[in-house]
Amino acid sequence: MDCTPDLSHQEQLSVVLRVVNGESSKGVSISEHFVGFLNVLDTTGKGLCESFLGHLETLGLDIANCRGQSYDNGSNMQGKKQGVQKRVLDMNNKALSVPCGSHTLNLVVGDAAKSSMTSISFFGLLQRLYTLFSSSVNRWAILTEHVKNLTVKVLSTTRWECRVDSVKAVRYQLPELVNALSALIEYATEKRDADVVSTAASICKEMQTWPFILCTIVWYNVLFQINKVSKMLQSPQVSIETLRRETRGVTEFLEEYREKGLTSAQTDAREIAEKLKVEMTWPEVRQRRAARQFEYEGKEQTESTAEEHFKRDFFLVLVDTAVVTIKERFSQMESFHELYGFLYTIDEMRSSEQKGKLDECCQRLELKMHDIDAEDLVLEVKGAKRKAHCLRNWRRNRLSTCYYCCYYCYYCYYQLH
Repeated sequence: MDCTPDLSHQEQLSVVLRVVNGESSKGVSISEHFVGFLNVLDTTGKGLCESFLGHLETLGLDIANCRGQSYDNGSNMQGKKQGVQKRVLDMNNKALSVPCGSHTLNLVVGDAAKSSMTSISFFGLLQRLYTLFSSSVNRWAILTEHVKNLTVKVLSTTRWECRVDSVKAVRYQLPELVNALSALIEYATEKRDADVVSTAASICKEMQTWPFILCTIVWYNVLFQINKVSKMLQSPQVSIETLRRETRGVTEFLEEYREKGLTSAQTDAREIAEKLKVEMTWPEVRQRRAARQFEYEGKEQTESTAEEHFKRDFFLVLVDTAVVTIKERFSQMESFHELYGFLYTIDEMRSSEQKGKLDECCQRLELKMHDIDAEDLVLEVKGAKRKAHCLRNWRRNRLSTCYYCCYYCYYCYYQLH
Protein backbone atom coordinates (compact mmCIF):
# COMPACT_ATOMS: atom_id res chain seq x y z
CA MET A 1 0.00 0.00 0.00
CA ASP A 2 1.06 3.57 -0.64
CA CYS A 3 -0.61 6.97 -0.37
CA THR A 4 -0.36 10.03 -2.59
CA PRO A 5 -2.62 13.09 -3.11
CA ASP A 6 -4.17 13.51 -6.56
CA LEU A 7 -5.00 16.70 -8.49
CA SER A 8 -8.31 17.06 -6.65
CA HIS A 9 -6.38 17.14 -3.33
CA GLN A 10 -7.77 13.80 -2.20
CA GLU A 11 -5.52 11.23 -0.53
CA GLN A 12 -5.43 8.09 -2.69
CA LEU A 13 -4.39 4.76 -1.16
CA SER A 14 -3.21 2.27 -3.81
CA VAL A 15 -3.43 -1.41 -2.86
CA VAL A 16 -1.53 -4.21 -4.60
CA LEU A 17 -1.82 -7.86 -3.55
CA ARG A 18 0.78 -10.52 -4.36
CA VAL A 19 -0.72 -13.99 -4.65
CA VAL A 20 1.23 -17.26 -4.37
CA ASN A 21 -0.64 -20.20 -5.87
CA GLY A 22 0.72 -23.73 -5.40
CA GLU A 23 -0.67 -26.66 -7.36
CA SER A 24 0.81 -30.17 -7.52
CA SER A 25 0.26 -30.39 -11.29
CA LYS A 26 1.43 -26.90 -12.30
CA GLY A 27 3.84 -26.04 -9.53
CA VAL A 28 4.07 -22.63 -7.86
CA SER A 29 3.00 -19.42 -9.59
CA ILE A 30 3.36 -15.87 -8.26
CA SER A 31 1.26 -12.97 -9.52
CA GLU A 32 0.49 -9.40 -8.47
CA HIS A 33 -2.93 -7.75 -8.74
CA PHE A 34 -3.82 -4.09 -8.43
CA VAL A 35 -7.09 -4.03 -6.50
CA GLY A 36 -7.92 -0.33 -6.65
CA PHE A 37 -7.53 3.16 -5.23
CA LEU A 38 -9.14 4.04 -1.91
CA ASN A 39 -10.02 7.57 -0.83
CA VAL A 40 -8.80 8.00 2.74
CA LEU A 41 -9.43 10.87 5.13
CA ASP A 42 -7.45 9.53 8.06
CA THR A 43 -3.78 8.90 7.14
CA THR A 44 -2.78 7.57 10.55
CA GLY A 45 -1.89 3.93 10.99
CA LYS A 46 -5.32 3.23 12.44
CA GLY A 47 -7.18 4.96 9.59
CA LEU A 48 -5.17 3.31 6.82
CA CYS A 49 -5.51 -0.10 8.42
CA GLU A 50 -9.28 0.25 8.76
CA SER A 51 -9.59 1.31 5.11
CA PHE A 52 -7.48 -1.64 3.98
CA LEU A 53 -9.40 -4.18 6.07
CA GLY A 54 -12.71 -2.80 4.84
CA HIS A 55 -11.58 -3.20 1.22
CA LEU A 56 -10.47 -6.78 1.89
CA GLU A 57 -13.89 -7.53 3.32
CA THR A 58 -15.49 -6.11 0.18
CA LEU A 59 -13.30 -8.41 -1.95
CA GLY A 60 -14.16 -11.40 0.22
CA LEU A 61 -10.56 -11.93 1.39
CA ASP A 62 -9.50 -13.01 4.87
CA ILE A 63 -6.56 -11.28 6.55
CA ALA A 64 -5.70 -14.61 8.20
CA ASN A 65 -4.38 -15.82 4.81
CA CYS A 66 -1.84 -13.00 4.61
CA ARG A 67 1.78 -14.14 4.84
CA GLY A 68 3.69 -10.90 4.32
CA GLN A 69 3.58 -7.11 4.21
CA SER A 70 5.74 -4.52 2.44
CA TYR A 71 5.38 -0.75 2.64
CA ASP A 72 7.55 2.32 2.55
CA ASN A 73 9.20 3.53 5.74
CA GLY A 74 6.59 6.08 6.79
CA SER A 75 5.79 6.03 10.49
CA ASN A 76 2.10 5.45 9.74
CA MET A 77 3.04 2.34 7.72
CA GLN A 78 6.12 0.87 9.43
CA GLY A 79 5.56 2.20 12.96
CA LYS A 80 6.52 -0.40 15.56
CA LYS A 81 3.63 0.53 17.89
CA GLN A 82 0.86 2.22 15.89
CA GLY A 83 1.78 1.54 12.24
CA VAL A 84 -0.23 -0.50 9.75
CA GLN A 85 2.28 -3.37 9.85
CA LYS A 86 1.99 -3.60 13.64
CA ARG A 87 -1.82 -3.61 13.58
CA VAL A 88 -1.96 -6.29 10.89
CA LEU A 89 0.69 -8.30 12.75
CA ASP A 90 -1.42 -8.20 15.93
CA MET A 91 -4.31 -9.74 14.00
CA ASN A 92 -2.15 -12.25 12.13
CA ASN A 93 1.33 -13.00 13.46
CA LYS A 94 2.22 -14.81 10.21
CA ALA A 95 2.07 -11.57 8.19
CA LEU A 96 5.72 -10.57 8.65
CA SER A 97 6.72 -7.16 7.33
CA VAL A 98 9.70 -6.37 5.10
CA PRO A 99 10.24 -2.66 4.26
CA CYS A 100 11.04 -1.51 0.73
CA GLY A 101 14.81 -1.83 0.32
CA SER A 102 15.32 1.08 -2.09
CA HIS A 103 13.21 3.44 0.01
CA THR A 104 15.15 2.40 3.10
CA LEU A 105 18.43 3.28 1.40
CA ASN A 106 16.94 6.66 0.49
CA LEU A 107 16.33 7.32 4.16
CA VAL A 108 19.86 6.19 5.02
CA VAL A 109 21.32 8.81 2.68
CA GLY A 110 18.85 11.40 3.95
CA ASP A 111 19.89 10.83 7.54
CA ALA A 112 23.58 11.05 6.61
CA ALA A 113 23.05 14.28 4.64
CA LYS A 114 21.53 15.94 7.71
CA SER A 115 24.21 14.70 10.09
CA SER A 116 26.37 17.85 10.02
CA MET A 117 26.27 21.49 9.00
CA THR A 118 29.00 20.81 6.44
CA SER A 119 26.81 18.28 4.60
CA ILE A 120 23.76 20.54 4.78
CA SER A 121 25.76 23.48 3.40
CA PHE A 122 27.29 21.29 0.68
CA PHE A 123 23.96 20.19 -0.80
CA GLY A 124 22.57 23.68 -0.32
CA LEU A 125 25.38 25.04 -2.49
CA LEU A 126 24.67 22.46 -5.20
CA GLN A 127 21.02 23.52 -5.23
CA ARG A 128 22.03 27.19 -5.45
CA LEU A 129 24.33 26.33 -8.35
CA TYR A 130 21.53 24.66 -10.31
CA THR A 131 19.04 27.44 -9.53
CA LEU A 132 21.53 30.09 -10.65
CA PHE A 133 22.07 28.62 -14.12
CA SER A 134 18.56 27.25 -14.72
CA SER A 135 16.79 30.54 -14.00
CA SER A 136 17.74 32.01 -17.38
CA VAL A 137 18.21 30.73 -20.92
CA ASN A 138 21.30 32.88 -21.36
CA ARG A 139 22.85 31.58 -18.13
CA TRP A 140 22.19 27.98 -19.18
CA ALA A 141 23.84 28.71 -22.54
CA ILE A 142 26.94 29.92 -20.69
CA LEU A 143 26.94 26.70 -18.66
CA THR A 144 26.65 24.40 -21.69
CA GLU A 145 29.37 26.35 -23.48
CA HIS A 146 31.91 25.55 -20.77
CA VAL A 147 30.55 22.23 -19.44
CA LYS A 148 30.29 19.79 -22.33
CA ASN A 149 29.51 16.39 -20.78
CA LEU A 150 27.63 16.44 -17.47
CA THR A 151 25.30 19.29 -16.57
CA VAL A 152 24.25 20.28 -13.09
CA LYS A 153 21.11 18.54 -11.81
CA VAL A 154 18.34 19.58 -9.48
CA LEU A 155 18.42 17.92 -6.06
CA SER A 156 15.61 15.40 -5.67
CA THR A 157 13.69 15.73 -2.40
CA THR A 158 12.47 12.12 -2.40
CA ARG A 159 15.08 9.99 -4.15
CA TRP A 160 18.27 10.79 -2.29
CA GLU A 161 20.43 8.28 -4.11
CA CYS A 162 19.75 10.20 -7.34
CA ARG A 163 21.78 13.05 -5.90
CA VAL A 164 24.82 11.16 -7.10
CA ASP A 165 24.16 12.74 -10.54
CA SER A 166 24.32 16.21 -9.02
CA VAL A 167 27.54 15.45 -7.18
CA LYS A 168 29.03 13.64 -10.19
CA ALA A 169 28.84 16.78 -12.35
CA VAL A 170 30.89 18.67 -9.74
CA ARG A 171 33.22 15.74 -9.00
CA TYR A 172 34.47 15.35 -12.58
CA GLN A 173 33.95 18.87 -13.98
CA LEU A 174 34.79 21.26 -11.18
CA PRO A 175 37.35 23.30 -13.25
CA GLU A 176 34.80 23.68 -16.06
CA LEU A 177 32.10 24.81 -13.61
CA VAL A 178 34.47 27.39 -12.13
CA ASN A 179 35.13 28.72 -15.63
CA ALA A 180 31.39 28.85 -16.29
CA LEU A 181 30.84 30.83 -13.08
CA SER A 182 33.62 33.26 -14.02
CA ALA A 183 32.02 33.78 -17.44
CA LEU A 184 28.64 34.30 -15.78
CA ILE A 185 30.13 36.94 -13.49
CA GLU A 186 31.47 38.85 -16.50
CA TYR A 187 28.11 38.54 -18.29
CA ALA A 188 26.14 39.71 -15.24
CA THR A 189 28.56 42.60 -14.69
CA GLU A 190 27.86 43.85 -18.21
CA LYS A 191 24.13 43.54 -17.52
CA ARG A 192 24.63 45.24 -14.12
CA ASP A 193 22.80 42.42 -12.37
CA ALA A 194 24.07 42.75 -8.81
CA ASP A 195 22.22 39.70 -7.46
CA VAL A 196 23.67 37.33 -10.05
CA VAL A 197 27.17 38.74 -9.62
CA SER A 198 27.00 38.35 -5.86
CA THR A 199 25.57 34.83 -5.98
CA ALA A 200 27.96 33.58 -8.67
CA ALA A 201 30.98 35.09 -6.94
CA SER A 202 29.98 33.55 -3.62
CA ILE A 203 29.51 30.07 -5.14
CA CYS A 204 32.71 30.33 -7.17
CA LYS A 205 34.74 31.31 -4.11
CA GLU A 206 33.33 28.47 -2.02
CA MET A 207 33.93 25.85 -4.74
CA GLN A 208 37.61 26.81 -4.89
CA THR A 209 38.37 25.82 -1.33
CA TRP A 210 40.12 22.67 -0.14
CA PRO A 211 37.32 21.57 2.26
CA PHE A 212 34.69 21.80 -0.51
CA ILE A 213 36.76 19.72 -2.94
CA LEU A 214 37.37 17.09 -0.29
CA CYS A 215 33.69 17.07 0.70
CA THR A 216 32.74 16.50 -2.95
CA ILE A 217 35.01 13.46 -3.23
CA VAL A 218 33.73 11.93 0.03
CA TRP A 219 30.07 12.37 -0.82
CA TYR A 220 30.46 11.06 -4.36
CA ASN A 221 32.16 7.87 -3.14
CA VAL A 222 29.42 7.22 -0.58
CA LEU A 223 26.55 8.01 -2.95
CA PHE A 224 28.04 5.93 -5.75
CA GLN A 225 28.06 2.76 -3.63
CA ILE A 226 24.56 3.30 -2.28
CA ASN A 227 23.15 4.22 -5.69
CA LYS A 228 24.60 1.06 -7.27
CA VAL A 229 22.88 -1.13 -4.68
CA SER A 230 19.64 0.84 -4.89
CA LYS A 231 19.41 0.32 -8.65
CA MET A 232 20.02 -3.39 -8.21
CA LEU A 233 17.28 -3.71 -5.59
CA GLN A 234 14.70 -2.27 -8.01
CA SER A 235 14.94 -5.35 -10.23
CA PRO A 236 11.94 -7.73 -9.98
CA GLN A 237 14.32 -10.73 -9.78
CA VAL A 238 15.89 -9.59 -6.50
CA SER A 239 15.31 -11.83 -3.48
CA ILE A 240 15.66 -11.23 0.24
CA GLU A 241 19.00 -13.04 0.12
CA THR A 242 20.28 -10.53 -2.47
CA LEU A 243 18.98 -7.63 -0.39
CA ARG A 244 20.75 -8.96 2.69
CA ARG A 245 24.01 -9.58 0.83
CA GLU A 246 24.09 -6.18 -0.84
CA THR A 247 23.20 -4.21 2.28
CA ARG A 248 25.91 -6.06 4.16
CA GLY A 249 28.29 -5.13 1.34
CA VAL A 250 27.42 -1.45 1.74
CA THR A 251 27.93 -1.68 5.50
CA GLU A 252 31.33 -3.32 5.06
CA PHE A 253 32.33 -0.65 2.52
CA LEU A 254 31.35 2.15 4.90
CA GLU A 255 33.19 0.55 7.82
CA GLU A 256 36.34 0.19 5.72
CA TYR A 257 35.88 3.68 4.28
CA ARG A 258 35.77 5.05 7.80
CA GLU A 259 39.33 3.87 8.38
CA LYS A 260 40.95 4.61 5.02
CA GLY A 261 38.47 6.71 3.07
CA LEU A 262 39.63 10.17 4.09
CA THR A 263 43.21 9.45 3.03
CA SER A 264 42.16 8.16 -0.39
CA ALA A 265 39.77 11.09 -0.81
CA GLN A 266 42.61 13.54 -0.15
CA THR A 267 44.64 11.87 -2.90
CA ASP A 268 41.81 12.33 -5.43
CA ALA A 269 41.09 15.86 -4.23
CA ARG A 270 44.74 16.82 -4.64
CA GLU A 271 44.52 16.24 -8.41
CA ILE A 272 41.53 18.57 -8.72
CA ALA A 273 43.13 21.18 -6.49
CA GLU A 274 46.27 21.22 -8.67
CA LYS A 275 44.18 21.82 -11.80
CA LEU A 276 42.39 24.73 -10.12
CA LYS A 277 45.61 25.97 -8.47
CA VAL A 278 43.85 25.87 -5.11
CA GLU A 279 46.00 25.86 -2.01
CA MET A 280 45.51 22.65 -0.03
CA THR A 281 45.20 24.46 3.27
CA TRP A 282 42.57 24.48 5.97
CA PRO A 283 40.87 27.63 7.25
CA GLU A 284 41.69 28.76 10.74
CA VAL A 285 39.38 27.41 13.41
CA ARG A 286 38.42 29.46 16.41
CA GLN A 287 39.27 27.48 19.51
CA ARG A 288 36.63 27.25 22.20
CA ARG A 289 37.85 27.88 25.71
CA ALA A 290 35.68 26.92 28.65
CA ALA A 291 35.30 29.60 31.30
CA ARG A 292 36.90 28.75 34.63
CA GLN A 293 34.58 28.97 37.61
CA PHE A 294 37.36 28.88 40.20
CA GLU A 295 40.98 29.97 40.18
CA TYR A 296 42.33 26.54 41.06
CA GLU A 297 40.85 24.98 37.90
CA GLY A 298 43.41 24.10 35.24
CA LYS A 299 43.39 25.41 31.69
CA GLU A 300 42.16 23.13 28.92
CA GLN A 301 44.87 22.23 26.43
CA THR A 302 42.65 20.33 23.94
CA GLU A 303 43.12 22.41 20.82
CA SER A 304 42.11 20.85 17.50
CA THR A 305 43.28 21.71 14.01
CA ALA A 306 40.91 22.47 11.14
CA GLU A 307 41.64 19.08 9.60
CA GLU A 308 40.72 17.33 12.83
CA HIS A 309 37.52 19.37 13.02
CA PHE A 310 36.67 18.33 9.44
CA LYS A 311 37.26 14.65 10.19
CA ARG A 312 35.41 14.68 13.52
CA ASP A 313 32.47 16.96 12.66
CA PHE A 314 31.87 15.91 9.04
CA PHE A 315 33.57 12.71 7.85
CA LEU A 316 33.16 10.45 10.88
CA VAL A 317 29.66 11.74 11.59
CA LEU A 318 28.58 11.06 7.99
CA VAL A 319 29.93 7.50 7.85
CA ASP A 320 28.84 6.54 11.38
CA THR A 321 25.32 7.86 10.78
CA ALA A 322 25.04 5.84 7.57
CA VAL A 323 26.30 2.62 9.22
CA VAL A 324 24.04 2.93 12.26
CA THR A 325 21.01 3.81 10.13
CA ILE A 326 21.52 0.84 7.79
CA LYS A 327 21.74 -1.60 10.69
CA GLU A 328 18.72 -0.10 12.41
CA ARG A 329 16.44 0.21 9.37
CA PHE A 330 17.24 -3.26 8.01
CA SER A 331 16.86 -5.01 11.37
CA GLN A 332 13.47 -6.46 10.33
CA MET A 333 15.12 -8.03 7.30
CA GLU A 334 17.56 -9.89 9.57
CA SER A 335 14.73 -11.42 11.61
CA PHE A 336 12.99 -12.41 8.37
CA HIS A 337 16.17 -14.01 7.06
CA GLU A 338 16.69 -15.86 10.33
CA LEU A 339 13.32 -17.52 9.84
CA TYR A 340 13.41 -18.28 6.09
CA GLY A 341 17.09 -17.99 5.17
CA PHE A 342 17.79 -21.72 5.00
CA LEU A 343 15.29 -22.06 2.12
CA TYR A 344 16.62 -19.34 -0.20
CA THR A 345 19.24 -21.31 -2.16
CA ILE A 346 20.46 -24.88 -2.59
CA ASP A 347 23.74 -23.87 -0.95
CA GLU A 348 21.85 -22.63 2.12
CA MET A 349 19.93 -25.91 2.29
CA ARG A 350 23.13 -27.94 2.00
CA SER A 351 24.88 -25.78 4.61
CA SER A 352 22.05 -26.11 7.13
CA GLU A 353 22.02 -29.89 6.72
CA GLN A 354 25.81 -30.21 7.03
CA LYS A 355 25.81 -28.11 10.21
CA GLY A 356 22.98 -30.19 11.67
CA LYS A 357 20.62 -27.20 11.85
CA LEU A 358 18.03 -28.27 9.26
CA ASP A 359 15.66 -29.87 11.80
CA GLU A 360 16.00 -26.86 14.10
CA CYS A 361 15.24 -24.39 11.29
CA CYS A 362 12.18 -26.35 10.16
CA GLN A 363 10.86 -26.61 13.70
CA ARG A 364 11.32 -22.89 14.27
CA LEU A 365 9.36 -22.18 11.09
CA GLU A 366 6.59 -24.56 12.22
CA LEU A 367 6.29 -22.81 15.58
CA LYS A 368 6.01 -19.43 13.87
CA MET A 369 3.60 -20.29 11.03
CA HIS A 370 1.59 -23.16 12.64
CA ASP A 371 0.50 -24.48 9.22
CA ILE A 372 3.79 -26.19 8.29
CA ASP A 373 4.84 -29.70 9.29
CA ALA A 374 8.53 -29.64 10.23
CA GLU A 375 9.15 -33.31 9.44
CA ASP A 376 7.60 -33.02 5.97
CA LEU A 377 9.58 -29.84 5.30
CA VAL A 378 12.85 -31.60 6.22
CA LEU A 379 12.10 -34.37 3.71
CA GLU A 380 11.16 -31.84 1.00
CA VAL A 381 14.37 -29.86 1.54
CA LYS A 382 16.50 -33.00 1.31
CA GLY A 383 14.64 -34.10 -1.81
CA ALA A 384 15.11 -30.70 -3.47
CA LYS A 385 18.81 -30.77 -2.61
CA ARG A 386 19.27 -34.24 -4.14
CA LYS A 387 17.34 -33.27 -7.27
CA ALA A 388 19.49 -30.15 -7.74
CA HIS A 389 22.65 -32.24 -7.26
CA CYS A 390 21.53 -34.76 -9.90
CA LEU A 391 20.62 -31.99 -12.33
CA ARG A 392 24.04 -30.37 -11.86
CA ASN A 393 25.82 -33.69 -12.51
CA TRP A 394 23.69 -34.29 -15.61
CA ARG A 395 24.64 -30.90 -17.03
CA ARG A 396 28.32 -31.50 -16.24
CA ASN A 397 28.26 -34.92 -17.99
CA ARG A 398 26.44 -33.45 -20.95
CA LEU A 399 29.07 -30.76 -21.36
CA SER A 400 31.83 -33.38 -21.11
CA THR A 401 30.15 -35.46 -23.84
CA CYS A 402 29.87 -32.42 -26.10
CA TYR A 403 33.53 -31.65 -25.53
CA TYR A 404 34.67 -35.15 -26.52
CA CYS A 405 32.41 -35.12 -29.60
CA CYS A 406 33.92 -31.83 -30.74
CA TYR A 407 37.43 -33.16 -30.12
CA TYR A 408 36.69 -36.35 -32.11
CA CYS A 409 35.29 -34.33 -35.06
CA TYR A 410 38.37 -32.13 -35.06
CA TYR A 411 40.66 -35.20 -34.98
CA CYS A 412 38.84 -36.80 -37.95
CA TYR A 413 39.01 -33.58 -39.94
CA TYR A 414 42.75 -33.30 -39.24
CA GLN A 415 43.37 -36.90 -40.38
CA LEU A 416 41.45 -36.42 -43.62
CA HIS A 417 43.31 -33.23 -44.54
